[in-house]
Amino acid sequence: MPIVFARVDDRLIHGQIVQAWLPELNVDEIVIPRSPKAQGNFNEGLLRLSLPYEYELTVLDAHRCKDYIEHSAKNIFLLAASLSDVMPLLEDGLKVKSLNIGGMHFKQGAQKLDDNVFLDEQDKRLLSIFKTLGLNIETRAVPNSKSISLEAVLP
Repeated sequence: MPIVFARVDDRLIHGQIVQAWLPELNVDEIVIPRSPKAQGNFNEGLLRLSLPYEYELTVLDAHRCKDYIEHSAKNIFLLAASLSDVMPLLEDGLKVKSLNIGGMHFKQGAQKLDDNVFLDEQDKRLLSIFKTLGLNIETRAVPNSKSISLEAVLP
């Protein structure tokens, strides 16, 4: 399976990804599933400019990701903007072993889990489903930081 690392981060490509995660991971490409909701405020060109030239960037409709990833010979960093962008991938049968929660910033009604992770009821419900599916879920902003447990906030 070519997925080396899967992460949810609402900022997508930014300093922590470029300076901390990419040097730690043996990846060739970042694949971002694009939800229909994101189409109005999504700038693929800006994301490409944020990424060092040696890494490829592929942005696909979420339902096209499974086939693309399963037929790829590249080592892939799957990077989603939200938990709801990950759900269609799992529903389509994409096998993801673990999911890193890196940045889900404040939104109305959300509970603070960590400085960069705020979960609303929908997020908690999705994380419970992910755990039921056997995903190992961790929250780390950068590779050498400590993971925060989700057990206290999940139903």
